[in-house]
Amino acid sequence: MKQSFYSLILLFYVSQVYCQQYKTAYSSYTKSFLTIDQSHIALRYAKVIDGTGGPAQERQTLLIEGDIITKIGPTSSIEIPAHYTIIDLDNHTLIPGIVGTHNHMRLPSSAMLNTSPKLHLAAGVTTIQTCGTGNAMEELAIAKDIAEGNQPGPYIVNSSPYFTGPAGKPHFIRFTDEESIRDTISYWVEKGVRWFKAYQHTRPSDLAVIIDQAHRLGAKVCAHLCATTYQEAAALGIDAIEHGFIHSYDHATGREPDRCSGNRDFRSNLSINSSAVKEVQQVLIDQGVALSSTPSIFATQAEMEADPRDLQALAPYHVQAYEARKKRKIEQGAKWYFKPEWLNKSLAYDLQFFKSGGLLTAGPDPGIYNLPGFGDQKNYELFIRGGFSPSEAIQVMTSNGARSLGLDRIGTLAAGMQADLVVLRGDLEAAPGVIRAVDIVFKKGKAYDPKKLLAIIQGNVGSPHDNSMAYFGQKPPGKEAELFAPGIVSKADRHEFGITFSKAGDECYLGVDEGNRNVTYGFQLTDGVWSQAKALMPTATGSYHDPMLSLDESRLYYIAHGTRTKKLGEKDANLWYLERTATGWSSPSKLDTTVNTLANEFYISSGESGNLYFASNKQAAVNEPYNYDIYMASPQGNTYASPIRLPATINSGRYEADAFVAPDESYLIFASVRKDGLGHGDLYISFKTEKGWTAAKNMGTAVNNDKHQLCPFVSRDGKYLFFTSDQDIYWIDAAIIDTLKP
Repeated sequence: MKQSFYSLILLFYVSQVYCQQYKTAYSSYTKSFLTIDQSHIALRYAKVIDGTGGPAQERQTLLIEGDIITKIGPTSSIEIPAHYTIIDLDNHTLIPGIVGTHNHMRLPSSAMLNTSPKLHLAAGVTTIQTCGTGNAMEELAIAKDIAEGNQPGPYIVNSSPYFTGPAGKPHFIRFTDEESIRDTISYWVEKGVRWFKAYQHTRPSDLAVIIDQAHRLGAKVCAHLCATTYQEAAALGIDAIEHGFIHSYDHATGREPDRCSGNRDFRSNLSINSSAVKEVQQVLIDQGVALSSTPSIFATQAEMEADPRDLQALAPYHVQAYEARKKRKIEQGAKWYFKPEWLNKSLAYDLQFFKSGGLLTAGPDPGIYNLPGFGDQKNYELFIRGGFSPSEAIQVMTSNGARSLGLDRIGTLAAGMQADLVVLRGDLEAAPGVIRAVDIVFKKGKAYDPKKLLAIIQGNVGSPHDNSMAYFGQKPPGKEAELFAPGIVSKADRHEFGITFSKAGDECYLGVDEGNRNVTYGFQLTDGVWSQAKALMPTATGSYHDPMLSLDESRLYYIAHGTRTKKLGEKDANLWYLERTATGWSSPSKLDTTVNTLANEFYISSGESGNLYFASNKQAAVNEPYNYDIYMASPQGNTYASPIRLPATINSGRYEADAFVAPDESYLIFASVRKDGLGHGDLYISFKTEKGWTAAKNMGTAVNNDKHQLCPFVSRDGKYLFFTSDQDIYWIDAAIIDTLKP
C-alpha cells in the first residue's frame, strides 16, 4: 500500500508540472528575458532536426499555440493563421530543447544557484537532471520557483545528495544501516526528489537497498560506480550509469570485490571492440540501463584549454584556479593524470553502445571550467568528432534524455509536444559550431533571449553570492556604482529608494513609489530562493517607506506620513518602527516626541552606542521648507535625550538628510543639495575624529552624477554601499569610503 501511495504522489507531481498549460503566471523579472511575448507563433523556412534520429527536413514550418506545438511540416503545406507572429528562419536550424542528464548546479567548490539556471537556458538546455547535489533543498526551491514562473531556467528533475558506502566521503550520505538509508530515501522523495545518486564507494549490497527503496517510492537511481561493477548494478535494476567507459571497473585487473580498487590501465589498453567491452554493454542494453555520457568534462580534463565564454562567465577566483591548473598540466606533460586517449576511447565506447541499441544520454558534469549549458553544447561537438551524425547526436541529447527521465511530452519536435525548442543561427548539419549560435530558446512556448540571460551572469559564476544567493546572487560591484539586481529590485517601470539588508543577508526591505503613496516591501531568502516582494503592511493607508534595520535587527525603522489611520501616523512625516517578535513584526509604534515633532522627521540609522541619526526640518525658515538638517539623539533611559543638531561641517543651512552612520560612528554618509554638487542631489561623507566631524566631502563621480542620489546604506559586513540614483538602487564597493578619508 505504501509503495502505491508514493508512486501516485510522484505521478501526480509530474503530471501537475507538465500539465500547467496556460496557467503559469510569469513574473515581470522572468518576462524581462523574453524576446517575444506572444501566445501564437509561426517559425517558417527552417531546417528541422526533430530529435528522433531521422534525417533533417528542409524548409519546415512549426506552429506554437500557448505551450504546445500544434503543427509541423513543409512550409508549402502549412497555412499560418492571420493572428500568428511569424518568424522567418532561412539559414536556421530548429532542434528540440536539450535534455541534460548529468547537469549539476554547482562547481566542486561552490554552488551556481543564480547563474546555473540562466546558463542552461541560454544554451538551449530546457530540462536538466541534477544528478547528485550538495544543495538539495536549494535546488528543490529553485525548481519550484522556476515552475511558478518567478525566474527563468530549465525544468529541473531534482536529485538527492550523494549516497555512498561506509568508506565514502564524510559529507556524503554514508551507508550505515538499512533502516536509516530507507528512511532517508523516503524523506527526500517526500521533498520532491525523483532521482537518487550513488557514488563510487557504494557496494552492491548498499546499492541493492537504495534501488529497492527508490523503486518502491516511484523514484529512480543513477550511479558513478567503482566498488560496484556495471554488470552488478544492472543485475540489481539500476536505471542509469554515469560517465561510460573509463569508470567501468568491470575491466580493472586486481580489483577486490566490494571495494573501489583495481588497476586503471584498461582505460588505455583495452580495445573498445573487444568481446569483454561488448559483453558489458550488452548486459546494460538487455537490462534497459541508460548510459549518461559526459564527454565535455573529459575534454576539459584531457585538454585543459578553456573556451573564452567560460572564462568570461566565471568569477575571478575560478579563472585563477583554471590558469593554475593549466600551468600544472604543462609542467607535468605526459604525466598528466587524464590521458588524451581516454577521451577518444570514451567517445568510441558511446558510439558503439548507441549503435548497438543502448539508451545513450548526455550531460556536461560541470566542473573546473566546464560550465552548464556551454558544456552541453561542447558535448554535441564532441559527439560529432566521435563519429555520430548530427541527427544521432541530437537524438542522444534530446529524446533519449527525455526517455531516460520518463518525460514523454518533450524531446522531439512533433504536433502535440510541449514547445521546448531551440533556434540555431546557421546549418547545424554543415557546421557543428552552430550549436553555440543560439538565437531563441523556447521553453513551454515562451521565447527567451540568450543574450539577455548571459549578460546578467558574466563574471559571476561560482562567486560567493552565486553560492549563497546573498544580495540576490548578484555579481559584486567594483569601484564604479552599478545597478543593483535589475528586474528584481531595480525595475525600469518604478521608483525604488531606501534599501536595507540583514547581517545574514537573508532579509531585505525596500521603499517603492506606488504613485499615490510610498510603500515598504520585504523579501526573504529561504533555501537559496528569494521570496517575491510583499508589502510589509498590506492593509495600511498612506505612505510608509525608507526602511532601516537597527544594528541588532530587533527593530525595523521607517517613515510614515499621509492620510492614515490614527494608529499609523499623521499628515507630517514621522519616524516609526516595528518590533521583531517570535511570529514576525509587531504592530507599528512611533518614536516619542523627543525625536518626532510637528515638523517632518525622516530616514533614521543607529550606531552601536544606541545613538539615532535622522533628518528634520523643524528649524527651517517658513519660506525654506526643504531646509532639512541632520540630528543625533542619544538614548536616555527608556527614551532619548533632546536631539542635537550636527555641526556646520555637516549641516550647511541647505538640504541635508538621509543620514547613514557607521556602526562605530566613525563616518556619516548623507544626501545634500549644494553648490558643489554634480546634479539634483549628491551623497556626501564626513568622518568623526578627535576634533569632531570633518568637513563633508562629495563622494565623487564614482557615486554621484547629474541625477539625484539619496538613501545610503552600507551592508553590515562593511563591503557594499547601496543608494538610490535616478529612481533605482545602485551599489558600489564600500572600499570607496577609505579613499575619501582625510
